[in-house]
Amino acid sequence: MDSPSTNPLPEGGATLAADRVADYELVQLLGEGNHGRYYLARPPARLGLSDEFVALKVFGDRVGEQAYQRGVRELRAFAAVRSAYLVPVFDAVLEETFGYATAYFPLGSLAAPARALSRTDVVTALEHGARAAHDLHEAGLAHGDIKPGNILLADTAGAIGGRLSDLGLARVLTPGTTLTGMGHASAVEFTDPDLLAGARPSRRTEVWALGATIHRALTGTGLFGELPDNQPLLAIRKVLSARPQVHPALAPAEAALIGECLGEGEHRLPTALAVADRLAQLRAGADDDGAG
Repeated sequence: MDSPSTNPLPEGGATLAADRVADYELVQLLGEGNHGRYYLARPPARLGLSDEFVALKVFGDRVGEQAYQRGVRELRAFAAVRSAYLVPVFDAVLEETFGYATAYFPLGSLAAPARALSRTDVVTALEHGARAAHDLHEAGLAHGDIKPGNILLADTAGAIGGRLSDLGLARVLTPGTTLTGMGHASAVEFTDPDLLAGARPSRRTEVWALGATIHRALTGTGLFGELPDNQPLLAIRKVLSARPQVHPALAPAEAALIGECLGEGEHRLPTALAVADRLAQLRAGADDDGAG
């Protein structure tokens, strides 16, 4: 999910020119991500929320009733997972397009934080994102879109943490759609090449996505350099033909963790929980260094 901004509501467009989506009052555009736009919105009274604002994601493509029901089932399963590290989901709506409401996090995401973050903040948010992914996996769900923009930043009593957001619903709403027709080509950076070759999402493919996410969050660069956002086929070809390159400026323990997320066969970490525990060790080491 993109971080907050002060963009006014866009003009033009049958659905998005209005100041409401269903019974949600749109306040401002927060940003654009793969497959849709995010709005700051006031929730309807029927939800009984104490929150003044929610984040409302509105998908860009028209969605029919069957796709809506598929999306609702997926969101209900996501919302039922007991995890302190997942973004709460409140509601789903269907007008011309599919939309759903979640808790609003004004600090933005690891991709676009609203304020400067320490390295400890970044590692903590990454750890929490990995723990959220593990909780989903234990419930039999794959997130499907792990990346820095979907790890939102939460401030709890002055401490920064992470919340995993934005379940990859495009594959549910439009099953069979190829990657080349979905979202930005740069999102391929966080996609296990095995998925591009036809594998199904799994713990293993999501550990790969966590490795790519850790690399981008800690270095600001991608494992394959900067992929062309407007040339999806070229981006996919580069990922399939090149080997991921770990940034030389990373500390040895950071580079080793990323390498084990990307490893082949038994050399890959087995679970997102193992990734989270390694990130916790990195954070403890950073705290010890700071104390010294």
